[in-house]
Parts: sequence; structure tokens; C-alpha cells
Amino acid sequence: MPRLADAARAARREQIIAAGLACFARSGYHATTMADVAARAGVSKGTPYLYFDSKEALFLALHEEWDCGAGQRVDAAIAALPEADRQSPRRVLHSVAASVAAHVTAEPETCRVLMEARALAAHEPAIAAAVRASDARLHRQLEKLVAAGVSAGEWPPGTDPALAARLFTAGLYGLMAQWHLAPGSFSWDDAAAALAGHPEPPDDGGTASPRGQGRAPAAPLDCADSR
Repeated sequence: MPRLADAARAARREQIIAAGLACFARSGYHATTMADVAARAGVSKGTPYLYFDSKEALFLALHEEWDCGAGQRVDAAIAALPEADRQSPRRVLHSVAASVAAHVTAEPETCRVLMEARALAAHEPAIAAAVRASDARLHRQLEKLVAAGVSAGEWPPGTDPALAARLFTAGLYGLMAQWHLAPGSFSWDDAAAALAGHPEPPDDGGTASPRGQGRAPAAPLDCADSR
């Protein structure tokens, strides 16, 4: 019985999250109420509070869902790369960009919440903390990737990994914002390729270049799922 009760509680929590996503994506954070979420979920007005202390807590859960979903998609894409490509930081970065682009198009409502969270961060301390933590985690991972690429000769000597990581994420979030304003106005495949830069072709017909031999594969992005 306890297992059934846990399963039912988990299912109801996901129902509340789905309702919150629909409401936030349609009306935005400030215009949405927990009563709206309850109505969308088809539950009593007090039910959402059994799972989330506040509207803010529900919104933050959706922000985390984006991070975890995108992270899992990136991890799977990197794991699926041929071994030679996993040894190339530039090719791994291309896979990261393509995976996030695919997540944007697959999860447009969740992406819209992500975009609003970044705007709300200017005035909402808890949301700002979540955005900063997510950015710091991503920047650390990208910095390591670019640093490995500099060592491998895939980026010019003297490239600042921290700045490169920030430019990459700034471009990515800027493209997300433009895509939501004008869906279909550009090719995400082309945009992802431009963001990552063009990886060098293998110089022996499909195997890694000599300077990439023996280098540890770049680490995939983490999914910080604290639920």
C-alpha cells in the first residue's frame, strides 16, 4: 500500500507541474494564480499547496525540469557520438548546442518558462538564485570543455575559456528568445552549428587527429535533479 500511495502522490505532483506549465506558458508568472493551476489540473484549490509551498516553488520546479531535461538530452547525445568525436571538445560542443536546440523545439512551453525566469531574476531573489546556480554550473562545464579544446588546438591559443563559455550561452539564450518571438524564423540546426563553430574534419578518414589521441573525453553536462 505505501508504494501505491507514493506512486499516486508522484503522479499527482506531475499533474500539478503539467498544469502549472500550461498556465505559466499561457499567462506568465505574475498573472497566474495557484487557483488557476488547480482549475487546470482539475483539483481543489488547496491541492497544489500539498506539493508546492507557493507559486514561486512551483515555478522553480519547472525551471529545474528544464535544466534536467536538457541535461539528459545532452548526455544522451554525447554518449551516442563516435569515440573519435567524443575525444574532440569542439565536436562535443556542437553536440551540446544541437541537443539544446532540439530540446527547445521539443519543449516550447518549458523553454518559455525558462525565458521568463531569466527576466524575473532581476526582481525575484529566489528565482535569481536558481538562475545564477544554473548558469554557474553550465559555465564551469563549458569552461572545462573549451580549455580542453585550447589544449588540443581546436581553439586559438590565448582563448579565454570563461569568456567563450559566456558568449556561447549568451548566444544560445538570445536565439531562444528570438525563436519564441518568431517561431520558424531561422534554422536551429544552422544556429547550433554556428554557435559551436565548425569542427575540424578528421585528417585520416574518420579517426581522431594525432593531437587528440590519448585525451580524456569531455565530460557530459550534469542534471542537478534535487527533487
